[in-house]
Amino acid sequence: MTLRAVRRLATTAVAIGTAVAVTAGPASAHECFNTQRSAQADSVIAQHSHGWFDIQTWQLLGLFLGTPCDPSGGPCPPIPADVQPLIDAQISGALSPETVIGALLGFADPGQVFTSDQLDAFNALVALAQTAATDAACLGVPTHYLTLNNATAAGGAVHSPNNITANGKGIDHFPDLYGAQLFQAYGTVFETGTASDCAS
Repeated sequence: MTLRAVRRLATTAVAIGTAVAVTAGPASAHECFNTQRSAQADSVIAQHSHGWFDIQTWQLLGLFLGTPCDPSGGPCPPIPADVQPLIDAQISGALSPETVIGALLGFADPGQVFTSDQLDAFNALVALAQTAATDAACLGVPTHYLTLNNATAAGGAVHSPNNITANGKGIDHFPDLYGAQLFQAYGTVFETGTASDCAS
């Protein structure tokens, strides 16, 4: 195995591990991004740095919607009936959240890791998350962002008296900055099945 392959494997493992912590608390590593960096700079960094990961907004939505929600952390989003079997399989222990996360991030082949019923639910989740991301883009949310996969860029920001992870300057926490639009987009798609906000 080449050094490059070892680095890629290590980066993949770290990215999955980071994504597993999706509900671990404020400013998780996969949710922090630099609002001031150009798209060209993000592209170059993503290609040449093993510490950064270009995450699509639909993938972030898929992480939140496709893994079990802990109601002690706040209200859980409603889940469509065709996606629910994926959640139920994880709750029952028949499927691990890591498998769902790996498939969402492109590290696992869905056709190889899911049963037929789970694959149908996963495909429904992807369609739902992609439609919600399209709707969110019409509300001003970026379609993707570059984030650290092995550290939290704004880890100390939780101690700030001013909400500096949602001010659009420097390192921000993606859900803090765009949470209202993401919530609106998901609500629209859940109710209508389409990116209806794009028509207004």
